[in-house]
Amino acid sequence: MVHISNNSKEKGFEKLDVVKKYFQKIFTVMSKDVREQLMDLNLSKGELKEVKKELVFLPDEKQKEYLNELSKKK
Repeated sequence: MVHISNNSKEKGFEKLDVVKKYFQKIFTVMSKDVREQLMDLNLSKGELKEVKKELVFLPDEKQKEYLNELSKKK
């Protein structure tokens, strides 16, 4: 558990490495089209989870390209 304090000597919430890493990443929400295309691939739960992890950090156009390439392989 993290204790948040106003004491400048203590490490603040925003100084934690995990928080810094999270906010340094730019991520997007998947559009309806991308979600539908993803569901059309008929992936297992595990595969679906992995693909979503890859897609969430890509812009919409790159998500669509990724899924188009993936659908060619299936």
